[in-house]
Amino acid sequence: MNKIIVCLLFSVFSRLFADIASTPASGHSKHWDYERNGPDTWLHKFDHCKGKSQSPIDIQTSQVRYDSKLDNLNLTGYTNINTTWNITHNGHTIVVTPSKRTKISMSGAKLMDVFNLLHFHIHWGLNVYQGSEHTIDGQKYPLEIHFVHNTTSNSRLAALGVLYKLEPTDNVQLNDFLDIISKILNETTMIEQQVIDISKLLPPRNKTNSLRFYRYNGSLTTPPCNEAVTWTLLEYPVPISARQLQVFQHNSVRWNFRPIQKLHTRHVIANFKPESVNNEDKHCACETKNNGIKLNYTIMFLLASLFINFLNV
Repeated sequence: MNKIIVCLLFSVFSRLFADIASTPASGHSKHWDYERNGPDTWLHKFDHCKGKSQSPIDIQTSQVRYDSKLDNLNLTGYTNINTTWNITHNGHTIVVTPSKRTKISMSGAKLMDVFNLLHFHIHWGLNVYQGSEHTIDGQKYPLEIHFVHNTTSNSRLAALGVLYKLEPTDNVQLNDFLDIISKILNETTMIEQQVIDISKLLPPRNKTNSLRFYRYNGSLTTPPCNEAVTWTLLEYPVPISARQLQVFQHNSVRWNFRPIQKLHTRHVIANFKPESVNNEDKHCACETKNNGIKLNYTIMFLLASLFINFLNV
């Protein structure tokens, strides 16, 4: 029994030491992350992060304004299954960038120009109860992907946000993509010229072949938090299972979502008439679907507590 306790303590100590060793010295005033130099410190280092038009936000569906003049959102090149991508880790998230000759864009829906895709990246959490940056009526989701676009005519960005909802079974459409990003654990790993079908990362279209979405003006969700982003958040989330979410457990970044920011005087519009989320469904089947994941994190916290008690002996 003593040997088991020693092994457990060594495991916890090793992880804690690794976290400390990976944290840069405090002299790097512009360094940011999601731990010691996390979101609560950003506004002290980056002026834009304390602005009045920050992202992400909680979308209160009862306050959303239906805009009948919002025409269809045009996603060009998103269904090209032969597009090649470079996948890297920037120390904050996994970044997927299309090859230089690729033409993927977003337009329509009152966007002032055609916006070309720069990259997409992923936000996840410590467990299956969190991870998304945006929330709907206070409901958190385990994952969110941001497709970031720019245009040559001005400095604004157009971001497309896709939420992922926990389901009991695997979404087989995601398997190929998750197999790829499971190999991108830290800044030392990268994959080049990889074919990815990004249409599988989006929710299915409705009978009229259109996407329902929310729209608001906001910011980058990471420093420097520039308030020059037109946000389009798709209404329907993409299903993903607890087992599939485990690909992020071994990533060097344990979680990477910014807390909700105040809406202030802004308004959220939509190309549909939203219905408020049913409170009974807010936690979906999280309580019954994820006992394995929940147990893993319970054990981790117990081990950490055991180690702290050991130091105080």
